[in-house]
Amino acid sequence: MHPVLIIQGFLAPTLTNYLLKNRLQRAGFTAEDVPIEGLNAGDIRESARVVEMAVNAMRVRTGAKQVDLIGISMGGLIGLHYLRKLGGDDFVRRFIAIGTPFNGTHFARLMKALTFGRAPGAEQMIPGSDFLRDLHDHGDAHKAEIYSLHTSADAFVSEKAATMENVKLVKSPHGAWPIGHYTPLFLKEDFAIIKDILTH
Repeated sequence: MHPVLIIQGFLAPTLTNYLLKNRLQRAGFTAEDVPIEGLNAGDIRESARVVEMAVNAMRVRTGAKQVDLIGISMGGLIGLHYLRKLGGDDFVRRFIAIGTPFNGTHFARLMKALTFGRAPGAEQMIPGSDFLRDLHDHGDAHKAEIYSLHTSADAFVSEKAATMENVKLVKSPHGAWPIGHYTPLFLKEDFAIIKDILTH
């Protein structure tokens, strides 16, 4: 099994990854958090640089040529930017984005207001943002296998927002509205989906 790095979501400490990381470790994976400081509200491009360093460090520690990535919510945008803009496609085998707004989310407008415009990540997740237009400007197929795990109970990210060209959409029937955005982090049924993607 390939080592796994987990990227937390917007305004989320790495502690929110604990249950998912713990389950991966108990299943035999080497699983670690990407050490993004604070609550992951900064510029997505800068956070992707942190992912780049974390991937390189994990490859050195484990001897693996490639790692698997899991990005939660905005963490999926961070991971995809790393793949598409920083050469990460060569070093990632599989990438699972959980509840990621590849096409933006209007909820980001509220987050921008609540953070008084001091959270660049919120502005970058607004539909039609310069960041998202640049992220979509990528015509080549990926070397890495990319999956978008979406639950119909997600109140923040619609299925349309979680859908992107060259990304395999995986629909989860689990979860309960309005907390469906977070249920893949702790439901055993969704963990089974994640584990299946990583091991097959």
